[in-house]
Amino acid sequence: MRKSGFLSIAWAIVVFITALANAVPGQEKQREEVTVTAVEVPVRVLHKGETVKGLVKEDFELYENGVRQEIRGFDVISRKISGPVEPSGAASLMPPKPRLFILIFDIFDYTDAVGDAIDYFFEHVYREHDGILLLTENRLLEIGENKDPQAVQSDLKHTLKNYKVVSLQNIHKAYLEIQEECDRAIDMLGDERSSPPSNWDQHLNRFFDNYENVWRAYRDRFLVPDIGLYRSVVRKVTPVVADKWAICFQQRDLFPQLRSLGTLDRKISTILISQIDPEGQAKAQVMTVKQRRLQESLAIDRQFPAERLKDLFTEAGITFHLILMKSVKPLSSLELELREVGESYEACFKDISRSTGGYVTFSNKAVEALQQAVEKEDYHYVLAYQSHAPIAMRGKDIRVKVLRDGVDILHLKHLQRLEGPAITITNVRSGGGTLSFSLKSYALAKTNKGVRGAAEIHVVLIDEAAHRVLDESKVLELVKEETHISITLPRLKAGVYFLTVEAVDRITGEKDVFSRMIEL
Repeated sequence: MRKSGFLSIAWAIVVFITALANAVPGQEKQREEVTVTAVEVPVRVLHKGETVKGLVKEDFELYENGVRQEIRGFDVISRKISGPVEPSGAASLMPPKPRLFILIFDIFDYTDAVGDAIDYFFEHVYREHDGILLLTENRLLEIGENKDPQAVQSDLKHTLKNYKVVSLQNIHKAYLEIQEECDRAIDMLGDERSSPPSNWDQHLNRFFDNYENVWRAYRDRFLVPDIGLYRSVVRKVTPVVADKWAICFQQRDLFPQLRSLGTLDRKISTILISQIDPEGQAKAQVMTVKQRRLQESLAIDRQFPAERLKDLFTEAGITFHLILMKSVKPLSSLELELREVGESYEACFKDISRSTGGYVTFSNKAVEALQQAVEKEDYHYVLAYQSHAPIAMRGKDIRVKVLRDGVDILHLKHLQRLEGPAITITNVRSGGGTLSFSLKSYALAKTNKGVRGAAEIHVVLIDEAAHRVLDESKVLELVKEETHISITLPRLKAGVYFLTVEAVDRITGEKDVFSRMIEL
């Protein structure tokens, strides 16, 4: 979905997921595709919004590509984040089952409420053997591998605060660009008491086009999740044996829009409704269509990959809790004000949460909301069958029926095929005028030159003024199982910079992204 460049990637911070991988060594899910494939289908059944419990295997029918399948496995799952801390009896000899948390900060600005929620999580929710992935708007931020929860807590808050300074500068930049377009249009269209110039439609056309270009660039860069990166993140957590939870802190995104009854808004309305002759009315109709198209483009749910994300989280067994919050509005002028543009895809996030058994609330009291999410029970069924369909058709169209009247059935509908290597960026180091990192876990294929792989690499370094001081990309041929890369950095003044490294596997299309605040 994404174009080139770093600022269009999608959200994440990886802290120490390796803690989970090491906690239960060698216990990865085994998947065979020799003659048959074992497919597990999580199913949640609701009646008037309430979970239906106590169903048995005979209450379900399962179909793949329209063909009924024998349900060979049946499990009932009941879990919540605040599960038992210490097992009792003989089970106490066993270490507690680890948990994996994906903390998503899709926030417009960093607030005290967000900081308080981070504090609460690490002081009251996090346990020693838990793993964490931390995601924030359209990038993957790495805050280190320090296993001390207090250090991770502090690093996370520091990273988010610093990143949001850069992020807010970008919305301010977009605000100023649109303000300039407003000023230019007002100057060209003339005073409200005077007649508009004969070429008024050209000036309005320019305004709407430039406005939409600024909006689309910002939307694609910051607002719309990148399904490719989400696939990469989910692939890494899928083999980990743990209870998996996503907690999303979502503030409604803001973007500058024309202030109602501002000078330009009034001028445009006056011009469009005052056209009397046929030529003027035709121009007004064209401009009205462009104006409507601009407003429709602000509905970003049309670019939101809701169904694919829902299947990704469902297949990986990730329960998605959603805490919706309101954003502040720090910018305003006579012509523009920041207005919410993310309302339309909140429904998409809510659907993901509902389908995965998660908790949803709208509250700026983030700590109280988190407390409720921790106590939310995810009760569901897991059906298993053996697929004999051709590999390309296995799990392509899954349908589940429940032999009960009036129930809603939420289930995995399409396997995302997360098997195979997922390219990984590791060992990122900076210092001495160089940046170095390694690539591993990428695909290798037989070619006329032998076994080869290929990866497209993008590296971006952004200073505190949101200026790109480094922006390089290249395609590398890979001949070993691990490749080391070193880049000479330009001479830069000492300070804090935001680093992003993106690697795309040219064979599988999978990607990995590493981002971190660094000091030079």
